[in-house]
Amino acid sequence: MKNITIYYIILIILSIPLTTLANGSAGEDATYESRRIVDMPTAGIIPKGTFEVNAFLMQSGGMMTEFAASPFNNFLIGVSFGGSNIIGVSTPRFQDFPGLQIKFRVLDETKTIPAFAIGLNSQGLGLYDKSQERYQTTSPGFYLASSKSFKWPVGLIYLHAGINYSLEPKPDDRSINFYLGAEQTIYKRISISAEFNANLEDNTFFMENKGLLNFQAKWAASDDLTVALMFRDVFANFRASESLVRFVGIEYISKF
Repeated sequence: MKNITIYYIILIILSIPLTTLANGSAGEDATYESRRIVDMPTAGIIPKGTFEVNAFLMQSGGMMTEFAASPFNNFLIGVSFGGSNIIGVSTPRFQDFPGLQIKFRVLDETKTIPAFAIGLNSQGLGLYDKSQERYQTTSPGFYLASSKSFKWPVGLIYLHAGINYSLEPKPDDRSINFYLGAEQTIYKRISISAEFNANLEDNTFFMENKGLLNFQAKWAASDDLTVALMFRDVFANFRASESLVRFVGIEYISKF
């Protein structure tokens, strides 16, 4: 059932007439900045007076939806909610509380200096475990992110790095974490991303070893709509997974 649902969504997106294809948040002609590398936040932000709706289709019939808006320059606030077994025949398991996202870009990018943003994102991803009251991948929590773009012969490349402190692990497991990644544009409407999340704060309940390597391919289907295919945990460190974890992400951005 969940696979059929994903296939239908992809089929609908691919049926959009080519004349409507535009910029979204992927490719050299992107209208909007990327706010995530794959899982982890960048210093990107949507413009003042716009809102975004994101949906992630995850393993085991999981789904997470997120709504965020930018009422002021360089400021974003949003909420999210989801769970496991939402698609399919098993009993759904929802997270106990909505996720919260607050983001403020303290410094815009210049020719020599990267952009910097601080924020809070309490939304995890992946399988939701009711007994642990958390997702398979912990939320970024409090973070400081930096991003810098460069032009080179094969397009634009964006380099990202950050440190974060998640509040989801047990107090004894909490630790300052770091992550880094890159996004490369491919022509006008496609981007590919790679991300390494050290996940130093995680314990052995979900992970055999620390460290997550994730990849993503994004396609700007229109001015407002971007579709992403995510390939997570290349190192196969998740205990509950036997292969790459595959997500589908759908992003819609528009003005108020």
